[in-house]
Amino acid sequence: MARKLKALLKKHEVQVAERKRTCKNSGAVIVKGEVCLVVWDSQFDHKPYSREIALQMISDARQALDMIENALK
Repeated sequence: MARKLKALLKKHEVQVAERKRTCKNSGAVIVKGEVCLVVWDSQFDHKPYSREIALQMISDARQALDMIENALK
């Protein structure tokens, strides 16, 4: 029986802000009702990121994963 594979990503979810938040990267205000990315570092510690920063994070992660995948081929 194979072991469960380790996840490369932290727990994350896309949320609609229920109140005003601040992007942990840029300091930009995330207004109530705006879509944002929330990344969980632990059960009680989570960080919101604005839509623009989240899209850049995803692009950077995709490039890094492509480099890892190509190196393993």
